[in-house]
Amino acid sequence: MTKFIYKRWELFLFLLSLTLLASSFYFQYVEGLEPCPLCLMQRLCTFLLVVVTFLGLTLRYLKASKFLAIMQVVIAFAGLFFASRQLWLQSLPSDQTPACMPELDVLIRYFPWSDVLHALFWGAGDCAEVSWKWLGLTMPGWTALYFLFMVVSGAWIFWQSRVQDKSLSTLV
Repeated sequence: MTKFIYKRWELFLFLLSLTLLASSFYFQYVEGLEPCPLCLMQRLCTFLLVVVTFLGLTLRYLKASKFLAIMQVVIAFAGLFFASRQLWLQSLPSDQTPACMPELDVLIRYFPWSDVLHALFWGAGDCAEVSWKWLGLTMPGWTALYFLFMVVSGAWIFWQSRVQDKSLSTLV
């Protein structure tokens, strides 16, 4: 992979991630959709992917691109887990969904940390609520596709930099 292709690819991934992150804030502050704990974890993963892809834009050495590609895959897998968990909760019948919990700020202030972490990693009843759809997919469905794309692109970047590691030592 040439420096030009690598930088353009990282720019595309950065802009895609930044757009998704900005969209999450739009839906929260303009449309009034309050994020559930699993939505917040997906937002955190998206923010971390913005950081990783931005760092990819500033790289000079191929070995660092391999490390960032691994980080991208790991973070995207975490985001895919949270999106899949939310999709699973949304597919449950209403009598089998977990109980709704208070908002995150109330959880942090009045509940033990074990309850806060459980809500963040496994979700709560409000995570099962479907409040938005586009083209038949809910918001966690779209983010699952985004995270899957980031896993595949990170693996491709890693593979390309691994293949060229012997012949090209820098991206300068």
